[in-house]
Amino acid sequence: MTRLLVVAILTALMVSAVPFSHAAEIKELETGILFGGLHGMANETIAENSTLDDLPAIAEDYTATWCGNCVEVGNALETVAENVSMEIYAVHRNIYETQDPLGNENVDQRFRDRYGFYAPQFKPPVAGINGKYALQGSNPVGDSLEADFAELATQPRNLGEGLVTMVWTPTGENSGTVAWSIDQSTSAEYNVSVWMVEKVAYFPDGTNNQIYYHHIVREIIDVGSVTDTGLSSGTAQVTYADAYDDDDLEVHLMFHEYIEPVVVEEEEQPEPETEDTPFVSMPLTILALLAVALRQKRQ
Repeated sequence: MTRLLVVAILTALMVSAVPFSHAAEIKELETGILFGGLHGMANETIAENSTLDDLPAIAEDYTATWCGNCVEVGNALETVAENVSMEIYAVHRNIYETQDPLGNENVDQRFRDRYGFYAPQFKPPVAGINGKYALQGSNPVGDSLEADFAELATQPRNLGEGLVTMVWTPTGENSGTVAWSIDQSTSAEYNVSVWMVEKVAYFPDGTNNQIYYHHIVREIIDVGSVTDTGLSSGTAQVTYADAYDDDDLEVHLMFHEYIEPVVVEEEEQPEPETEDTPFVSMPLTILALLAVALRQKRQ
């Protein structure tokens, strides 16, 4: 009888020590919508325009060359982009990074600013859609990652009626002039930037068995702002760094909605009560019961 009691207690102790695994969850963000995607090769003259309704969805893929399950997320996004109008932007982890050379600190920080409260540890993969939704990890919420991403990419963006234009003129080996405009019917405010995106980079030293990495955001450069309804426009001279390899940089026009951050005052936290930490107290209780059982056996 005593032996059965000991076995039962040990089993309960081991079960209590196993942490719960949280199911995948899609988070809806309040950090401002991200849209745009008009683009072309940085070494060529570009003249593009689109209605707001016809702009592609924006998918940010937070990834790293050492991240194995990032490959699954990246492949799912590529599959969705074959059937849904969507631009993919690979944000390679850079801050505190020692293995991945494809990232950029400014790009990484901007991603953290958008999704920071959701994934504070910033362990790839994290997929962001239109700056409005985020999914961490490679576990699907629905039937598949492809289904999840396709559903999010086709959610209404409520941008209103309007038109976006971009003209890019190369002025040197690593420079150009961008002229942009947006005619919008809402009163939203936007930060305007150009994203320098490397189409593909060769890096055979990653540990996730990938040799070529695509859609890499190498730089984000601010070029203006939108503060009122109606027509807004601007021009900027842009200087940018080299690609990781080859000469395949693209320039993309992007708009990120500005939302006044909500300042939350920190309240003094009360001392935790015993019932607030059941998974700390439970093993100690079980150990005490085990000690009593062993003592009774010796007697």
